[in-house]
Amino acid sequence: MTEENESYIGNQSTFAIRYVPGYTDNSKKYFYANCHLVLGGQLIGDIKEMCYLNSWRHSLEKLNELIKNRFSSLSHPEFNNRSDKELFELIRKSNQPEHQYKKQYKYLPVLDNKVWVHCHLPLDETTDAFLILITEYEGKIKFLWEGWRKPCPREKIGKLYSVSIDREFVMETIEKCLNKIEKEYLNYPIR
Repeated sequence: MTEENESYIGNQSTFAIRYVPGYTDNSKKYFYANCHLVLGGQLIGDIKEMCYLNSWRHSLEKLNELIKNRFSSLSHPEFNNRSDKELFELIRKSNQPEHQYKKQYKYLPVLDNKVWVHCHLPLDETTDAFLILITEYEGKIKFLWEGWRKPCPREKIGKLYSVSIDREFVMETIEKCLNKIEKEYLNYPIR
């Protein structure tokens, strides 16, 4: 499905942001658009679902600031020499009560909740059906994600995916997207 004015900022096979300009209300305070992450070639979320642009932009700005100024907070000594699944469970475990730990990963230590705070990527309601985590990996950003329910395709629910991307590329992509939105959103049509 291709929409008028649809653009992909970044590289669709690794890391990109899909953006379709939207609309505003009469007050011109509330803005809506189609914005989606594309990780490892997978569009995250429902392609038709619009986001509240004000919070999406804020979340992207926070992510960019984290990568730029607090990159070391995305790593932990326990992350060394771990599989993707172990990394995923280590981070998730830092935000779970003990009765929710998966039996096969009970051997993993319980890390401080700040690991969750730094490594969990909540963008907005368009990503609610996915758990997206980020870590530092060999100087790059590693995205790990798993779909929980629709709109994640049924055959991908419960499967773990990951992609490692150059840190500079992620920051440049986010900045290009934010700049494009900044130039356009005040001109959205009123609905």
